[in-house]
Amino acid sequence: MHAHEETIEIANPGPAVFPARVRSLLLASTALGVAVFVAALLIDPQRAWYSFLVNYLFFLVLGVGGAFLVALEYITSATWTVVFRRLPEAASAYLPAAFLLGIVLLIGVPHIYPWAAPGFSFATSSKNFWFSMPFYSARSLITLAGWVIFAWWFQNNSTKQDTNPGQLLPRKTFGKPPTIRGRVAAGFIVFFGYSFTIVFIDWVMSLEPQWYTNMWGPYGFAGLFEASLALTLFFTVLFRRHHMFGGAVRDYHYVDLARIVHAFSIFMVYIGFAQYLLVWYANFREETVYFHERLVGGWGVVFMFLLFAKWVLPFCILMNQKVRTNETVLLVMSGLIVVAEWVDCYWMIMPPIHKAFYFPNWVELGVFLGFLGIFGLLATRYLSKHALVPIGDPKFLASVAGRYL
Repeated sequence: MHAHEETIEIANPGPAVFPARVRSLLLASTALGVAVFVAALLIDPQRAWYSFLVNYLFFLVLGVGGAFLVALEYITSATWTVVFRRLPEAASAYLPAAFLLGIVLLIGVPHIYPWAAPGFSFATSSKNFWFSMPFYSARSLITLAGWVIFAWWFQNNSTKQDTNPGQLLPRKTFGKPPTIRGRVAAGFIVFFGYSFTIVFIDWVMSLEPQWYTNMWGPYGFAGLFEASLALTLFFTVLFRRHHMFGGAVRDYHYVDLARIVHAFSIFMVYIGFAQYLLVWYANFREETVYFHERLVGGWGVVFMFLLFAKWVLPFCILMNQKVRTNETVLLVMSGLIVVAEWVDCYWMIMPPIHKAFYFPNWVELGVFLGFLGIFGLLATRYLSKHALVPIGDPKFLASVAGRYL
């Protein structure tokens, strides 16, 4: 991609240092979220649990998306992502909490899913078995545990290089045998592909148990990947603005991140359109009901917002090469995509209990603050314990200089 011959002078910034008020705000956010959720359970349990699911899904997407980005770097032996790898690693530090919160979510299953109501039965015994609570719980927890283990391994493998520079050398070309971390990353990609598809169907598509689509897994992944890239871009710009990278991140890193966010905004709309086109063309009642519910009663406005926030605006604005180095534009566009991913989770989950659109209020926003507090506490804790840039990685200087090939 780039080849910059400038002299590289990098000061190891060490672990990130956050103002004390950041931790205080995150703790307050967590406490407020817990209080709101408990109050909502007493007033309207179904709404409380649906709000829990919306926010659980959103932050889980960002957490496992971080692990996916790290695995992608390892399996491709990428160089350009090394300078900001600690950011997706920090996002994946949320996954142990996601495992515990997943156990909490299992308690709310009877309040969320029609198939969990007493007396509900599918037409086939195989589907009844698939959505039996023991099997449903087992595959959810196995999936979450698997993601936690892989994410921990990636983090441990990465941070070891801080004290053992040059160790764990990556393969240099695709023609050479992969390293152990390349093999583990490949294993994670395979496990992630199957497990994410299964739980995305379990947690979201089964809200309307008679509806189905073969594009559901790819649609969930497209949103996950675009949002995770946007989150990485947002904090890369934010941290560089506050001089936290020690000069490691340059303008051309912005360009590369913005370019891939631009590319996957196209991928996101392609998958969304492909799913919609198949349903529209077949015109089967059991399939069209999903989009009908999400295009009437005011939900169509949300649909148009997602179209513009996830594709039209990123596609048109990030196409310009000069814009890709404008920090203000990058912050706005990446922040918009992350917000749009939350709105997408809201749009996918809420219509079964709200036929007409209603603006998120104290329950949804309060529970959001609780999850935000937990996610932020774990991410900042990780960044505070480890160097903000993996300065011991053998590809680090090449990544800083933009010598990617």
